[in-house]
Amino acid sequence: MLVFDTNIWVAALTSRNGASFQLLLRATQGRIPFAISVALVLEYEAVLKREILRDGSWATEDELETVLDQIVSMAKRVMPIRTRLRPSLKDPNDEMVLECAVQSGADYIVTMNQRDFKVAATSYRIGIETPGQCLNRLRREEIS
Repeated sequence: MLVFDTNIWVAALTSRNGASFQLLLRATQGRIPFAISVALVLEYEAVLKREILRDGSWATEDELETVLDQIVSMAKRVMPIRTRLRPSLKDPNDEMVLECAVQSGADYIVTMNQRDFKVAATSYRIGIETPGQCLNRLRREEIS
């Protein structure tokens, strides 16, 4: 089980060339298990609909709505968050990612912000991966 930090979807929607986009494809096709919470969905939507991101995205507004709908429909929903873990991280917005990961029993948090998550995630025995590390691990698992 994975939990995706918002920065993964930002990267996926600004470039179709990277590991983040490949993870977005796999996630929206139901090929990888991942979890979301209400707080994360609201965060994803707020960030991905910012004008500056829309201007740099390959997705039209309609395509963005479709992507968000697919993310929500394919994810394991963790509702409500039963235990607040705050403050465990420097950035309050990262707390909702960690809480979702703990509540869902996630194996990994996928983020480009490994440094800020490392100590807290390790204490909850959750791995931290970059998009590239995650994609490589998934490919190895498919082969074996």
